[in-house]
Amino acid sequence: MAEILLSSEKFIKETTNVSENLSGKYLLPSLREAQEIGLRGILGDCLLAKLKELVKESQINLAVNAAYKDLLDRCQYYLAYATIVEVVDRISYKVVNFGVAKSTDENLQVATQDEIAKQKYFYQAKADNYCLDLQNFLLNNRQAFPELKDCDCSRIKANLKSAASCGIFLGGARGRNIKG
Repeated sequence: MAEILLSSEKFIKETTNVSENLSGKYLLPSLREAQEIGLRGILGDCLLAKLKELVKESQINLAVNAAYKDLLDRCQYYLAYATIVEVVDRISYKVVNFGVAKSTDENLQVATQDEIAKQKYFYQAKADNYCLDLQNFLLNNRQAFPELKDCDCSRIKANLKSAASCGIFLGGARGRNIKG
């Protein structure tokens, strides 16, 4: 079965300040994780599956699917920045035969762990901002997406109220108990 990614390497490189030379070997697995973990937590299984189906069948641009096209467009920036959050460690360190290594070059200076953490925080804040926009769009347009009703959405309801990413346990998926 062919893998369906809702964004592209080209879009990510055009949107963010990632180097044109960054290999798809690093970028595509990061995009896959951003989509299958991060975006799935926002959209839920059924809505993500519907978007993938429409993209696979090349039906996303049909007039009857305008709401899904709008949703897909709104997912792009979240996916771009969430991908960069995932790729930072992947490109900063390599796991090799003798352990974890970082490469050096006479023309490049390797970033410190603190600098890498700051970059991840910067991109995570951007991803969180686009996540909140996406959540508000879903809440305001939930009637247009029957998949939000078909699935058991109790897992994602809390994720539609907060886009905060932090290392503090807030209780539950996002620190809220949503009833009904």
